[in-house]
Amino acid sequence: MDLIETFGAKIGALSEEKPQRARQLLTAGFRANGVKNKLASKRSSKSDRMLFQLVNRAMVTCLAKPQSNVMVSLFTPCEMLHLQGLHPYSCEGFSSYLSGAMAEQPFLHQAEDTGIPNSLCSYHKVFIGAAQMGLMPKPRFILSTSLACDANTLTFRHLAQFYDVPHFNVDIPFESSPQAVDYVAGQLRQMGEFLTRQTGLPLDDGQLARTVARSQRTMALYHRGLRLRAGRQVLSDLTSELLRTAAFHFLLGTPETEAYARQLLREITTAPPAQGKQLLWIHTTPYWVAPLRHLFAQSTRVQVAACDMSYEGIVEADPTKPYESMARRLVYSPFNGPAQRRIDRALEMAKTVGADGAVWFCHWGCKHTLGGARLGKKALEEAGLPTLLLDGDSCDRGFGGEGQAATRMEAFLEVLEGMA
Repeated sequence: MDLIETFGAKIGALSEEKPQRARQLLTAGFRANGVKNKLASKRSSKSDRMLFQLVNRAMVTCLAKPQSNVMVSLFTPCEMLHLQGLHPYSCEGFSSYLSGAMAEQPFLHQAEDTGIPNSLCSYHKVFIGAAQMGLMPKPRFILSTSLACDANTLTFRHLAQFYDVPHFNVDIPFESSPQAVDYVAGQLRQMGEFLTRQTGLPLDDGQLARTVARSQRTMALYHRGLRLRAGRQVLSDLTSELLRTAAFHFLLGTPETEAYARQLLREITTAPPAQGKQLLWIHTTPYWVAPLRHLFAQSTRVQVAACDMSYEGIVEADPTKPYESMARRLVYSPFNGPAQRRIDRALEMAKTVGADGAVWFCHWGCKHTLGGARLGKKALEEAGLPTLLLDGDSCDRGFGGEGQAATRMEAFLEVLEGMA
């Protein structure tokens, strides 16, 4: 930890005067982390190691090959980008990796010092601060959607102006309906035309249909695994939940992500009977909180059976109609519309995976999650699922409260164990 802390401090200090050098050092650090993971003990599963390498390579690429970079919001469909050999990198992914390197604080302070409010999501503040200080590479252009928070609309418009690059935003109607799907599909076709203008490369609708079909297969494999998950022990950690969110969003549609989902399904199918408690986790995971990370790391006592940031993309659609298929994923996302939709999906998934309890993580700055917390707790507990509302921040160490979070989680587990 001392080595990582020193590394993070060096990244912050270099970014003040020599951002290009800081970027080179950060790239080298991420590459070294990939090598370390390959050489690490076999305690983690093959699927977790595949997942780590998949996302880590994406982070290295966005730093080392900025000429192919496209900045995206988390929920932006990226199949068209993969077809054109472009590298999407998301706000949440990039900021999480800076936090993992213990380097997020200077960029948070930079953003706030230039007028970004303290109440804005820390993922977005780190992202904006890294751009302002020159650490984050200039993208070729920016793609975003209005799903699932107000910060998306503000952050990506601001960064498009800051970098002076083209920006295409997809507006997602609040209400879900076939008409909304048609409306969003039309915008995605326009996004395809935007990509062609920016790159000079035409999009082949047949290839796009095959790529979207791969996305559908990937999420179907994951859904099948979740349906088999009940009563089985699959050891993992909080970091893997975060990485799965990246894989099932801006890396969805790649052969590597499908291969990961297939391997995970194999491991679930052959997993031994469960020990300990199985939790449903709502929202992002505060993987940087050491006591929580240690509590969940390859633990037979407690495992996260499902997280709504990962199963969010399980939406049935016809891949032979690729634009409509991607549109359905956005319009019928549980993160779109009223909080009750997210709660209903959580209730369904808790039953699917045989959860013993739920954790609703109230990430500071996420109004959608904070606003639905009490409603979610009430609905989950009325369905017989004990629920912990856990306050914190998934990206900002300056938020504090690590000891309190671990204490509350430990007490919650003791309650669940006492109910056995």
